Amino acid sequence: MNSGSGTVDQPLKEASSVLVLARDSSDAEREGCAGFLAEQGASESKAICVTVTESPDSRLSLWQQHLDDEMPEEAIIVDAGSELPANSQAAASGAFPSLTLDTLPGTVAPIDIGATVSRHLGRLKQSDAPLLLCLHSITGLLESWERDRVIALVTALNRQCAEMNVSSHHHMDPEAHTEETVEMFRPLYDVVYEYLPGHGWTVTASKDAEESPTFRNTVTPPGGVKKGDPEEPETIPIPYSFDQVLELISAPRRRSLLYHLKDRSETEIPLDDLVDRVYEREKAIPARETPKSRDEVGVSLAHNHLPRLDDLGILSYETAANTVEYYHNPALESVIRYVERLELG
Repeated sequence: MNSGSGTVDQPLKEASSVLVLARDSSDAEREGCAGFLAEQGASESKAICVTVTESPDSRLSLWQQHLDDEMPEEAIIVDAGSELPANSQAAASGAFPSLTLDTLPGTVAPIDIGATVSRHLGRLKQSDAPLLLCLHSITGLLESWERDRVIALVTALNRQCAEMNVSSHHHMDPEAHTEETVEMFRPLYDVVYEYLPGHGWTVTASKDAEESPTFRNTVTPPGGVKKGDPEEPETIPIPYSFDQVLELISAPRRRSLLYHLKDRSETEIPLDDLVDRVYEREKAIPARETPKSRDEVGVSLAHNHLPRLDDLGILSYETAANTVEYYHNPALESVIRYVERLELG
């Protein structure tokens, strides 16, 4: 797969997560998808394709048309709510050595898509073959779900793919969204592969991790602020904006999680223990809706809140070991104490 310069870009070949920006269903988008798979060695790999709006047959036909004899060793098509016929002529052609069609209900939520992909990746990882993942598309998900829920899914998938050494790419139609929305998704990927009409494909690598903002390091609060006083919370260190701090504490379950973490003396916590503590906290808060079950709390922590806090540098979530390492931050915890007092008295 070539960029506008006609050469294969090394960042693209080495990236774990790639955002493919091209108009939906265009020739460029289809060729870019198949080209990415071919570049990663599809014929020697096992591939998962998640389709949200297109039929499984459409995605399979695309692969068959552009990959020729480079079909994946094993392919799994996850139909995540397209509600289109799954009887595939491409599948019946015998072009795919091994093919599985997994059709999810039309009411499927992003968290269910993440769980399904995780299950398939876990099974495929038992072999030594390289793994590929195609998600088509972010645009389809945003048509049905809130942006934050889609971001949580993308974050969880990209994290798991990085840990399992999976080469993944997600499609997004930039013409279907505001520039602000597209810009929110760019930093979630190692590389952005973008088609510009008249110029061809361009490759942009993300900034180095050390350049990314983090809550992990704090700063001395400005004069006049009493350190540790919940009545006068310390300033969250730049470069996080006030709006980002508000978003951080906007979710009730994430607040319960942060309330608990700030009070723990040990920093490394088993996930099961954390789920138990958050579940018990939520049941004890009269003003909160009682959680449906402990499992429901566990799923939302594992696939939404913990990955998001990990991205901000507040904690480290090790999915393989099912452990969380929390980084105490006096400035952040001062704000959390203040919010807890406002909410719970």
